[in-house]
Amino acid sequence: MYRGNNRTACTSQKLIARALLELLDDCSYQSVSISSICRRASVSRQTFYSLFESKENVILYELSTACSFEPSYGCMDTLTLRTLAHNYSHYLTTHRQLLSTLVQNGIIHYMYDEQYRSLIECSTFMKESTEEERRYTADFIASGMTSIARSYILSGAHADEAHLEDLIVRLFTGKMIQI
Repeated sequence: MYRGNNRTACTSQKLIARALLELLDDCSYQSVSISSICRRASVSRQTFYSLFESKENVILYELSTACSFEPSYGCMDTLTLRTLAHNYSHYLTTHRQLLSTLVQNGIIHYMYDEQYRSLIECSTFMKESTEEERRYTADFIASGMTSIARSYILSGAHADEAHLEDLIVRLFTGKMIQI
């Protein structure tokens, strides 16, 4: 996937992502072709493939740019559970449409992929821990948060940010489960 800052390329990436999301309003993810994305975005297949390798990369691009869950928005020195829960609850309530599209098309796992990647690539995420601890923790957080997003959408996306934040903190601290 293209990660440069050429204006034309960046504009084309945005057009392609928007086209795919628009097509997903009417069609399933499986039935959307690269050709239909290119037609909708008014770009050539060559442009598509120079910017993205696949439809999956378009979804990952969308999650990593316009709708990205970024740990503490820019990887602050200390990632606290409360900050994570606050940012994530805001993310869920402001990106219902994208999350709904991912859930309806059975591709919410792309959200997990992007969250795991963003945590692992964050140089300050658990910087005092071993690589093994970082990976296990990133996996735990990404899978938990993706499951929360899925449940939020499947339950009608009615919960407000404060409720979601409290729920995330209670889930991740084990206060929801009696041992």
